[in-house]
Amino acid sequence: MLFKRQKIETANLERGMFVAQLDRPWLETPFLFQGFEIREDSELKLLRKFCKHVYIDVTRSSLPKEKVLQALRPRNHEAVMNGHATAHNRSHAEPSTLAGRLMRAVTRLDPTGALAARVDGHREYRNQVSTAREAPQAIRAYDAAVATMNEVLVHIRKGAGVDVEKVQTAVKPMIDSVLRNQDAMAWLVYLRKRDEYAYHHSIASSVWAVILGRHLGFDRQGLDTLAMGGMLLDIGKAKLPESLVSREGKLSAGEFDAVRKHVGYGLDMVKLTPGINADVLAMIEGHHERADGSGYPRGLKGADIPVFARIGGLVDCYDAMTSHRPWAAAKSPYDAIRELNTLSGVQFQKEMVEQFVQAMGMFPTGSVVEMNTGEVGIVVEQNRIRRLRPKVLLVLDADKQPLREFRSLDLRQCPSDPSERNASWIVRGHETGAFGLDPKNYFIG
Repeated sequence: MLFKRQKIETANLERGMFVAQLDRPWLETPFLFQGFEIREDSELKLLRKFCKHVYIDVTRSSLPKEKVLQALRPRNHEAVMNGHATAHNRSHAEPSTLAGRLMRAVTRLDPTGALAARVDGHREYRNQVSTAREAPQAIRAYDAAVATMNEVLVHIRKGAGVDVEKVQTAVKPMIDSVLRNQDAMAWLVYLRKRDEYAYHHSIASSVWAVILGRHLGFDRQGLDTLAMGGMLLDIGKAKLPESLVSREGKLSAGEFDAVRKHVGYGLDMVKLTPGINADVLAMIEGHHERADGSGYPRGLKGADIPVFARIGGLVDCYDAMTSHRPWAAAKSPYDAIRELNTLSGVQFQKEMVEQFVQAMGMFPTGSVVEMNTGEVGIVVEQNRIRRLRPKVLLVLDADKQPLREFRSLDLRQCPSDPSERNASWIVRGHETGAFGLDPKNYFIG
């Protein structure tokens, strides 16, 4: 039996192969993540420049399996010298010993991914508990973070510095919650968008950053950095006049220049604070930079933008799109994802957007969606393999009237072919609060 993840020398790589893992930390290379299909010769050149070997996922490669297997086999000169496949390749086949098979089985049952990281060199997180079970803990973590950030920002406005220890205390339970089950916290963030919580944006950006980092396989230290950076992205706005921050309508050129200064203000407040690492500073400084050079404050382009800053910019933009602002109505999560796709390869790195969409789903948890039957529901859980087939809680019938009993519909279990009986699929996403739905009434049933 062929184990789906196979080690291959970069000299033997071909377009169409799906690279699941590098032979070095991906942050040391121009590649943003461990998980992409080779589509261009330039990617082959970069892989051969930075790596001696990589691991490809046979099942996710678009290259025909026969060609993948042919590339995995030793070259003719190797066969003549060795008379068989090299031990180098055999070591990454499905374990043949009982101990090896048991270790593989154990790593698949480890929800933290720690054992898999030790065995395969790659961390892959899985939900440890159900969304319903995690909901109470997610609520406590989120509400505690709101209270803490309110307190921190009040002190800043009074002239005090950033209390890093308090912020760290606030983000730790949120990270823990996302690691146990990201859907509960994601749904809660959308729910809170309807509440009058100041500083929601910083907390939501922190949550989105951790969810993306979880998907990319960041270790705990990396997740801590993303959470802190997300929480502090707009800390500098505490130094701006409230009338400017909450200004309705389009800003004048002078007002926009004034708002831009929040990046520098935030950096000045945080950079001398003990306990803040360089990657957090990079997120704050670069979260308004854009891949095409249209951002600020330095007009950086492409790979010149640090990886953590690229993540910060993406999650900041996504949350802004899905939040009501004085000058713009909130987009539905689905429409925001679609808009990010249009910005992919322009303002944001294409691969980063692809990974964010994979992490969030095309219909993110908490989205209000309409089915092909006309019924309306709320997405309560993602399908990590088929992003368009999440679990939905149906709450309105085809006439948009409340159902007597809510009904859970797992689209993974439903046919999607219109010719089949009981076929079900999502036809569109709606903004939070559409049809008069109050998310509080449906949160985790």
